[in-house]
Amino acid sequence: MPPKSKAAAKRPASQALRKKGNVKNAAVSAKKLRELEQVRKVKEPFLDMFVEALTKGDPDPSELAWHLSWRCSNPRRYDAPAACSLMLFSEALPGHVNLCDVLEAIDYHQAIRKHIGDERWEERRVRADELLQKLQGAKVSPRSFSLLHRAVSVACAKKDGPSEELKALSSATSKAVCDKDPEGACPICLAGWRADDSVLVLSCNHVLHVDCFWKMITAAGSDALRGRCRVCRAPVHWGPVARSNLRCILASALAAALVRQQQAGGGLSQSDVAEYCSRVSEEIGESFHDIWTEVPYQLLKVRQKALPNSEMANLQRLFSTPFLR
Repeated sequence: MPPKSKAAAKRPASQALRKKGNVKNAAVSAKKLRELEQVRKVKEPFLDMFVEALTKGDPDPSELAWHLSWRCSNPRRYDAPAACSLMLFSEALPGHVNLCDVLEAIDYHQAIRKHIGDERWEERRVRADELLQKLQGAKVSPRSFSLLHRAVSVACAKKDGPSEELKALSSATSKAVCDKDPEGACPICLAGWRADDSVLVLSCNHVLHVDCFWKMITAAGSDALRGRCRVCRAPVHWGPVARSNLRCILASALAAALVRQQQAGGGLSQSDVAEYCSRVSEEIGESFHDIWTEVPYQLLKVRQKALPNSEMANLQRLFSTPFLR
C-alpha cells in the first residue's frame, strides 16, 4: 500500500476540525435561539399589558407606569430593558402618567444600556414593530401613534435611530389621521392628508405636517402664539421624551439651515441664531440652554461635502461662547 501524501495525512485532521467547528456553531446558534425565545417570553406579558392600557385604559396607565418603573429601576433584572422601553413609550398612553416616572425611565435607560451594552439592549427592548403587530385592528388615536413615533428614537441605541421602526410608525400615524379625517387638511399648507405624509399630532389633537411645523416655528410671527396650537390657540403640551426627540429634530433642522445659509454666502449672526433657538425653546417648552447646546452637536453630524472645514468651523464658533438672554 503506497504511503499517504502529506496533504492526505492532514485531511482527516482538517475534517475533524471542521466538524468540531460546525458542532460549536450549531451549539452557539441553539443557545442564541434559546435566548431569543426567553426574551420573547419576557416581552409578551409587558406588551399585552401595554396594549390593553393603550386601547382600553385597563390597567390604569398610571398603575402600569408604576409597575414598569420599579421593574426597570434595577439594571440587573433580565426584564429591565423591556420594561424600560415601554416606560419610555408611556407618554402615548391615554390618561395621566406621572412625569417623574418618565424622567426616571430616561435615567434608567442610560443605566441599563451601560450595564448590559447596546447590543443586548437592542435585543431585549420592545421594538415598535412588535408593538404595531399587537395593535393590528385595534383603535388607537393618531396622537398615540405620533407620540410613539417620538419615543422610539429615544428608546433606540442606534445613533441614527431605528429607521425601519420610524417608517412603520410614521405610516401608522398617517394612516390613523387619514382614517379619522379623510377630508381633512394641514392647517398650515392646506394640503389634504396623504398616506405617505409625515405628520405631527398636537396635544389638542390638531394635526400638521412635520415640515410645516418647522416653517411655523421659524417664521416671524406673534410671540403670543408660541407654544400654542395655531388652530384652537390651546397650549401644546409635550412630555419629557417627546421634548427630547423634538429638541434633537429641530436642532438638526436648524443646523441644516445654518449650513445652507453658509453655502449661500449669507451667514447668520449669533443673535440671529439665538432668535431661532428661542423660538424653538418657546414652541416645545424646552430650555433655551438645551436648544443652544444641541445645535453644535447636530452641526457635527451634518455631512455637507460642499461646505469646507473652515466654514464649518465658523459655524461652530457661533456657539463657542454662551449667549446670554
